[in-house]
Amino acid sequence: MTPLHGPAPGMFTECGETHRLQPFVETVFDCLPRVDQRKWAELYIRALLRTPGKKSVRRLAHSVSDSPTAPQAMHQFVNASPWDWSAARRGLLRWVRQTSPAVRAWTLAPAFIPKRGEHSAGVHRRFDPRLRRVTNCQLGMVVLATGDHGPLPVDWNLYIPHDWAADTALRSKVRVPDEVRGPLWSQAVEVLHRATSGTAGRPAPVTAELSWLPEREAFLAHLVRGEQPFVVEVPGTVRVRPVTSQPAVPSAPAPVRQVIEERGAADGAERQHVVSLPVALPGPAVGRVRLRLLAQRGPSGSARTWLTNLVDRPLPDLLPLMGQPRLAATVVNTLSGDFGLRDFEGRSFPGWHHHTTLVSAAFAYARVRGAAR
Repeated sequence: MTPLHGPAPGMFTECGETHRLQPFVETVFDCLPRVDQRKWAELYIRALLRTPGKKSVRRLAHSVSDSPTAPQAMHQFVNASPWDWSAARRGLLRWVRQTSPAVRAWTLAPAFIPKRGEHSAGVHRRFDPRLRRVTNCQLGMVVLATGDHGPLPVDWNLYIPHDWAADTALRSKVRVPDEVRGPLWSQAVEVLHRATSGTAGRPAPVTAELSWLPEREAFLAHLVRGEQPFVVEVPGTVRVRPVTSQPAVPSAPAPVRQVIEERGAADGAERQHVVSLPVALPGPAVGRVRLRLLAQRGPSGSARTWLTNLVDRPLPDLLPLMGQPRLAATVVNTLSGDFGLRDFEGRSFPGWHHHTTLVSAAFAYARVRGAAR
């Protein structure tokens, strides 16, 4: 195994960009204990920014180095070097807050990563809504912090399915920790909690589009029980209970689509651009929390629907939050097409997290640097 050494003399080019990138890396990756590790983080990020097309380790290494050992050393840095990606992501979030102190929304979004074979960490067969078919893939979950520079990715989870949880040998081979397990909705909650915990002052709302999440009712119940404000887009099949002016006669739960058709029409809301109705989730534990059902009708008459616990917030304040998931999906597409999110060639769980951390850092740096020009 090639030792992790510092980049050879002459590996850096574009001195102006180097001077700008070095302070960024020193801030975000100050958790890396060795100078050579921080140098490889800087090289990897610079290569992601510079390399066109597919971002294999070999192409990344050759774009920033003439050394014949650079591809192997870069591969080792991402796949084998035991650096703490969680600490690096906390460093990235600190840097994001320095550039944009007010986080206005936290958005949870999926990232479907097609894979060949069955040995990459967490790979399984799942319906990809973007491709509209079942694919062999990894399912990443990213949390984006929206501030002055738009949504920026700050934390990730890689979904580990139940079949993987039950196969000790398979998990061990790609170094999936024993504690990474549970249903998809709970793994989504984990990354969301990790990104948003420890924030001072009034918490920013959580936004998401939940059509990709099978256990969305459990996820919604978790949001309702928590103290975080939220505005989440839901499919029309999600069941809610309309709240009427006669609470002694509770309404029966019904799909969101049916509630909009019946209650919205009864209130004359079909003439409005956005329908707003009081509802609650079914169940004794969450049914006491009043929610707001929002529906935005399209030209064809179909409606996109959201649930929020911001029941007293003016509608103009909610409209930007309703649009955050689509902005987040655009960022995920950019990470995939321009920053190499889907190009990671390793199979290990730590390697995947190292790669997504570096991809996120490269995107955040490019977005903020571009806005500053």
